[in-house]
Amino acid sequence: MQESSKKQPEVVDLIAYWNIVLKYKFQILGFACFSTLLAAIFIVGMDPVYRATSSILLKADQEKAVSIEDVYTLDTTRKEYFLTQYEILKSNSVAEVVVDRVDLGSWQEYQPKQKQGLLARGKEFIRSFLPKPEAQEQDEELQARIEKVRLIHAFRKNLSISPVRKTQLVRVSFEAKNPRLAALVANAVGEVYIEHQLEARLSVNKKAVGWLGERLDQLRSSLDSSEEQLQAFREKEGLIDIEGVSSIVADELEGLSQNYLEARKRRIQAESVYLLVRANDGPLDTAELSSLAEISNHPLIREIRRAEISAEKRVSELSQRYGPKHPKLIAAKAELAAVNLNLENQVAKLVKGIQKELAAARERENRLLAQLNAAKDEYQVVSSKESAYLKLKREVDTNRELYNTFLSRFKETDITTNFESQHANILDLAELPTIPVKPKKKKLIVVVFVITACLAIGIAILLESLNDSFRSAAQVEELLGLRFLGLLPILPVKKKQVLDTHLYFDEKYKDFAESVRTMRTGFVLSHLGLEHKVVSITSSLPGEGKSTTATNIAFAMAQMEKTVLIEADMRKPSFNKLFSLPPYQIGLSNIISGTEALEECIYKDERSGLDVISAGHIPPNPLELLSSVEFKQLLERLKKDYERIIIDTAPTQAVSDALVVAKLSDSLIYVVKANSTKQALVKQGIGRLLEVGAKIDGVVLNQVDTRIKGRSNGYHGYYDSYHYGQEANSKKS
Repeated sequence: MQESSKKQPEVVDLIAYWNIVLKYKFQILGFACFSTLLAAIFIVGMDPVYRATSSILLKADQEKAVSIEDVYTLDTTRKEYFLTQYEILKSNSVAEVVVDRVDLGSWQEYQPKQKQGLLARGKEFIRSFLPKPEAQEQDEELQARIEKVRLIHAFRKNLSISPVRKTQLVRVSFEAKNPRLAALVANAVGEVYIEHQLEARLSVNKKAVGWLGERLDQLRSSLDSSEEQLQAFREKEGLIDIEGVSSIVADELEGLSQNYLEARKRRIQAESVYLLVRANDGPLDTAELSSLAEISNHPLIREIRRAEISAEKRVSELSQRYGPKHPKLIAAKAELAAVNLNLENQVAKLVKGIQKELAAARERENRLLAQLNAAKDEYQVVSSKESAYLKLKREVDTNRELYNTFLSRFKETDITTNFESQHANILDLAELPTIPVKPKKKKLIVVVFVITACLAIGIAILLESLNDSFRSAAQVEELLGLRFLGLLPILPVKKKQVLDTHLYFDEKYKDFAESVRTMRTGFVLSHLGLEHKVVSITSSLPGEGKSTTATNIAFAMAQMEKTVLIEADMRKPSFNKLFSLPPYQIGLSNIISGTEALEECIYKDERSGLDVISAGHIPPNPLELLSSVEFKQLLERLKKDYERIIIDTAPTQAVSDALVVAKLSDSLIYVVKANSTKQALVKQGIGRLLEVGAKIDGVVLNQVDTRIKGRSNGYHGYYDSYHYGQEANSKKS
C-alpha cells in the first residue's frame, strides 16, 4: 500500500516530442531555411577579418650594468609581475600611443560611419521642421579627444593579449579587415610597450639620482659635524688612544684587587696565630706553642725538631748500654738539653715575630686598599670618557656607513640612467596574414540553420504545450469522462476548394469512410437491444464540423437501416448548400409551423438513399419552434417510419437550441474539432447538456491530422483498421 501510494516519477515522453516535430516538420524546415537564407545573404556580404600575432618575451627583472648577476638572474615565480605586464599591454596609455603611431583614424574601417538608415533619415526630416539651435562654438580640443577615445575603444575591442602557459612569452594579436593594418598594429603594440616601460624606468632612475644627490649632501654634512665633535672631545680630554688607556687601568685595577685579597688573607692568618698565642695569659709553654701549625711548620722549628728527635734517640740508646754517669750518656743528655733550649729560644723569637708580622700585614692591607680605591676612581673617570668617546665614534661610523652606501647607490644609479636595458624583447614579429580568421561563412551558415531549427522546434513544442485543445482520444476520455466514439481525419484540400458532400462514397477517401463506419459500428454495438432511434449531434462552436459529421453518420446509418437526417440548426442552415437544394426549399420550420406537410418537406438523396429534412425558411423564433408540442409530435411520427433519426442541432455555446433537442433525443453525440476547440468550452457545453438530462453517448474528434501516427496521439486504433481490412481483402483476391 505504501509503495503504491508513492508518486511515480515523471518520464519524459520523447516520442511525443518527436511527433510534434513531425507534425510541424514543414514549418520548422521552412522557418530554418528562410532564416538561414537571410543570414547567408548577410554573412556572404560580411568583410573578411584578418589576425596578425607577434610574440614578446617578458623578463621579471631589469638588466643592470653594475651587477653581472642581475643580467642572468630571473625570478620566474613572480606571477603578479607578469599579470601586471599583461594589463599594461592592454592599457589606454599604450593604446593611445599606438593609435597615434599607426594613424588609426586614417584607415577606412576606423573612420566614422555615416548613418544612412531610415531612422537617421527620419530624424533629419523631423529636424528640418524644428527651429535651428543657435550656433555654438565647438571646442576643437574636446572634439579631438572624443574622437581619440572612440578610436582607443575600437582599438581595444580588436586587441587580444594571450600569455603562453608555463612560459615567459605573451602573444599580441590584432584583428582588422586590412591585413597590413593587422600586422602593423601587432608589431607596434610590442614596440610601444617596450618604449613605454623603458621610459618609465629611466624616469624613475632620474628621480632616484636627484633624490640620492640631495640626501648625499645631508649625509656629508652630518658626517663632517660628527667627526668635528669627536676630534674636539679628544683634544679637550687629551686622549690619544682611549682604548689603550682603558685597558691599562683595567689591568692595574685587576692586579691591585688580587694583591689586596692576598694581603687580607695573610693578615687574617697572622691574626689567627696571634690570637692563639695571646690566649694563654701565663708563661709561654714551649711544647704547647710548638704544637701550633703556624710554628711547627716553620723550617727552623722543623730542623730543631729533627735534631731533638735524634738527640732523644741517642740518649735512649746510650742509657740502655751505659750507666747514668757514663761520659757518653752525660754528653748525650747535655746535647739534648742544648737542643731543647734552642727550641725554646726559637719559639720565643717566633712569637715575637708573629706580632711584628701582624702589624706589617695590617699596614700592607691598608696601603693596598687605598691604592685599590684610587684605581677604582681613576677607572670610573676613564670609563666615562670612553663611553662619551664611543658614542661620538658610533655616530661617526654610522654617518660614514650611510654616506658610503648612498654614495655607492648614487654612482650605480647614475651609471644605469644612461644604460637602456630592456625588460622585454620582441621574439617574433607579426607577418602579413593571408587567410582571414573570420567570418567562417560555411560554419556560420550551418550554425544559423541549426539554431533556427532548434528555435523553431522549441516554438513548436511551446505552442503544443500551450495548446489546451483536444488532440487525442486519451485526453477526451480523461478530461471529459466520456466515451470516445471515433475520429474524422482532416482532408487535404486546395485553396478555395469545396469538398463533395458525398465523399463518403468516393474511393479516394476510403480512410475517411472507414472512420465513419467505425463510429457507426461502435455506436450501434453499444446499443444492441436498446431503442435509440433519435440521435442529436452538436458541438461547442460553429465551424467544428458537426453538420458534416451528422451527414456522414447519416450516410453510414442509411446503408444499414432506414434513416432520416433533420437539420434543427435553423439559425444558420447549411443543408441547402450541402445537398444542392434551392434557397426556398421547405423544411423543418414549415412542418412545425403547420404551413407544409411532412411528405412535401422530405428530400430524397438518390446516391445514399438518405431522407433529408432541411431547416426550411429561417424563422424568427427557432427556440420556440423546437420547444413546441408540434416538434415532439413530429419526432414521434418519424419514429414510426424510420429506424434512425439523426438531428443536426445548433452549437451549445451559441444558443440553447441544442439543450431542447437533447432532452427529446435518445442519444447525443458531441463533436469536437481537434487542435482547435478549447477544453474549457467543451467542458462548459457538456455541462449544460448534463444539467438538462441529456444522454451523451460519446465524443467525436473532427479534422484530426492522422498523418502523424503514434501511440501518444491515440489514433492508431481507429484509422489503421481500414488498411488491415484492405490488405486482408487483397490477399483473398
